[in-house]
Amino acid sequence: MRGVAFTRQLKLLALLEKRPEGLEIEEAAAALSTLRRTVYRDFRVLEDAGFPLTSALDGRRARWRMLEGHRHRLQLSLSWSELVALMSATQMASSLNGTFLHHGATSALDKIRATLPKGLADRFRVSRGLLSAPPGGRDYHSRAELVLRLVEAIDERKTIAAQYRSRGAKRRRRGAERKLDPYHLRAAEEGLYLIARCHRSGGEKLFLVDRFDTVRATGERFALPQGFSAEEMLRPRFGMWSGRPRKVRFTVSAGLADLLMERKVHPSQVAQRQSDGSGEVQLEVALGPPLVAYLTSLGGDVSGIEPKELRAAVLREHRSAIAGSREN
Repeated sequence: MRGVAFTRQLKLLALLEKRPEGLEIEEAAAALSTLRRTVYRDFRVLEDAGFPLTSALDGRRARWRMLEGHRHRLQLSLSWSELVALMSATQMASSLNGTFLHHGATSALDKIRATLPKGLADRFRVSRGLLSAPPGGRDYHSRAELVLRLVEAIDERKTIAAQYRSRGAKRRRRGAERKLDPYHLRAAEEGLYLIARCHRSGGEKLFLVDRFDTVRATGERFALPQGFSAEEMLRPRFGMWSGRPRKVRFTVSAGLADLLMERKVHPSQVAQRQSDGSGEVQLEVALGPPLVAYLTSLGGDVSGIEPKELRAAVLREHRSAIAGSREN
């Protein structure tokens, strides 16, 4: 509950910053979907914490506002390398373009840059050309409010009712409404994904945020399952070879061994150099078409493929390619 109160108080501060004329308690309670006495208590907590708040009667009701000049320059001591690292992290967040997450990261970096002494600020400006990160492949501007609601529901452990379209459903049709307990939001190259417990099926599932039509609060709360690990659930779900993982083993020639020893093709990869210079590679990935295509592309530089069904699939691809070339 302490985390819920902290989140609500941060939202209250954000409301005050947007409303320099002040807020009545009733207005704040309605905006935060909470009780009048709760907002009053939050105002007092913020005041006791040192935030420059003031209240004055406006008719018969008190109006709270933030005193002018309350913003202070950040008292930070950051090195040049730390600033460059922050800039790089902000660029990587471009995959969340259109959400408050990306906007917040960019805004925070701008505020930090504004506090820098001239020498460091000039160097930081020049350093922006030193590195880059790939831009995001999705634009979530149209779903900014929806993403914010999901993050709030995760933070406050609130059950949501969402209209979600299954894969292949026509975009013009609304998805069926279902109740979800949202656990975790994952940003991947493919987009934003939500891990949630579906009340309909009773199990934990992965939902692509792009397929949500609406999200609304239900007023219900849930508890995160003991021992829940987002990473354990997500590990086999993303990347080129997503799906039910199987143990895979193959050997590559000495020429390719150098490459695979220094660069992983999958997070589960373990590569070991052999006495003849070749490399033995072990993975835990799904035995799907992407893996078959990858191993086929290695041609004669790969051998000893296991399991047998994977070796047979790669062999079929080679035979098909040879047959096709003969016909041409």
